[in-house]
Amino acid sequence: MTSTATFDLTGRVAIVTGAGSGIGRATSLALAGVGAVVVCADLEPRTAAETAELVTADGGSAVAQPLDVTDRAAVRATVARVHERYGRLDIMANVAGAVTTRGPVAALDEVELDRGLALNLKSQVYGCQAAAEAMGRGGSIINMGSGTVDAAVADLAAYSIPKAGALQLTRSLARELGPAGIRVNLVSPGYILTGMTDPHFRDASGRPDPERRQQVIERQSAHIPLGRPGEAAEVASAVLFLAGDGASYVTGQVIRVNGGSVMPL
Repeated sequence: MTSTATFDLTGRVAIVTGAGSGIGRATSLALAGVGAVVVCADLEPRTAAETAELVTADGGSAVAQPLDVTDRAAVRATVARVHERYGRLDIMANVAGAVTTRGPVAALDEVELDRGLALNLKSQVYGCQAAAEAMGRGGSIINMGSGTVDAAVADLAAYSIPKAGALQLTRSLARELGPAGIRVNLVSPGYILTGMTDPHFRDASGRPDPERRQQVIERQSAHIPLGRPGEAAEVASAVLFLAGDGASYVTGQVIRVNGGSVMPL
């Protein structure tokens, strides 16, 4: 029988990368809100600390952890320290990622490609490797995809190619780690209002433009059955489900939080 206890994460330990803003911050608040101890990891120490402070102000338990997710040794060291401090790791949410450059595939140079792969795919590989070792038997790894996994978008190759790779990473690990009781799933957000969408709402000089913001939202919403963009907290809710016992028989799957904008078979 399903009950509120299904979502209770009391006593469990989670690491959230990209925790300093957007979906990462919302995920940290969601996990801590149901009892998890959350390690808020982010490249920017200040924003990681701000998220940890928000969690504690809300009655949760969190610590900030500066982390460059593109540095494999740093990821492994962070996970090892968390395991040493708490004696366990139950949840790994590999949320960190960003659009590092825009442009067509033909114009994508090696440096730009490597940047996109490092931040949006290799970082998730590193997080999964370290988490699987620390978890031992049992746990939940949640990777972050994108709507571009299902629908190609022009001029976003350095972002969409790695995100497609994250899907296959998730499926491969679900098979490999299943015998150890470790579940691996992917959350694939659609058009979500976060810092990644903020540049779309600015004028040529970089200043916020409310009129432009409304125009962009209306244009995007026209292709979304629910008629609006999503919020970071709505993506975090999917992560929360996958982290808990309510998803105890869910692995190798994609949860699309996209308002119905993409509905693959």
